[in-house]
Amino acid sequence: MIQITRLFHADQVQERVLVVQGPNVPRVLPVESDEMVEAIRAQGVLVEYLVLPDGGHGFLRRENGISAQEAYLKFMQQYW
Repeated sequence: MIQITRLFHADQVQERVLVVQGPNVPRVLPVESDEMVEAIRAQGVLVEYLVLPDGGHGFLRRENGISAQEAYLKFMQQYW
């Protein structure tokens, strides 16, 4: 089975983007997010990158959910 990583499509990102990542996310490893952010920035596209120090999939911790929601709101207010 061939898996296609999102990283191969980083060159197609043309608009600013917000990435929220936690170190305990099993589906998208932090290193994958780091690589994606780096690849998009290398193209000159603005990337806001929020790493929640103890976050996991779905922001199960209330504090992480609040931090993520605040980041979404700030990003949208600033750029849209």
